[in-house]
Amino acid sequence: MNKIAWGDTSLNGIKGKDTTSIYKTAEQIYPVSTTYTKCVFPVSSASKAAILRYLTFNRVYDIRNSSLFIDTRKQQVFDWQKNTNAYQRIIHLSDLEDKWDGYDAPKFSKEQIDLALNLYSNFRTYCINRGLDFSKVEPFIAPCSDGMILFEWAGKRFHFRQLEIYIPVSAEDKLEYLKTEGNLDIEGEFHLEELYPILDWLFKFDC
Repeated sequence: MNKIAWGDTSLNGIKGKDTTSIYKTAEQIYPVSTTYTKCVFPVSSASKAAILRYLTFNRVYDIRNSSLFIDTRKQQVFDWQKNTNAYQRIIHLSDLEDKWDGYDAPKFSKEQIDLALNLYSNFRTYCINRGLDFSKVEPFIAPCSDGMILFEWAGKRFHFRQLEIYIPVSAEDKLEYLKTEGNLDIEGEFHLEELYPILDWLFKFDC
């Protein structure tokens, strides 16, 4: 990642020959973390357009009020085939536009992605409470052509019981699940606060 030093701060991911306009309009840069670097430029409204023209990266910025936020995770094309990290796959769902599958698949709403992040967070908390190694039971996340978001616990790690959870298109709808044990499939709906009993079934904890 290209890194340009500027005084006592740093400007991550910005590439270009002429950085004069950035230096003049950016008053401060606040790095938040190494894994999720979110920097803010306090700028005037007159400077926003100039900065946006300069930042030609695809969707690495977001204007909120008078500040410019840069999410450095989106400065490179996400590899959906190779990257199986659940959290990163959820975050990059916002990259997918309408017809991302080559047909009629819709893009994912902010409400859907927020709900997926809440489910992910609840599952991590569940693993802590139950003493499970998250890295060994992390779900597979996938976008679905019908507009839903899939959380899947299947494959070699889950020989006897498998679970699929679907984030609905509308945030007002219930989440859906499919439990599979042997030749038996059980479908149902639930609210997020009812997640633990479903996971207890998967990991064979007594409810």
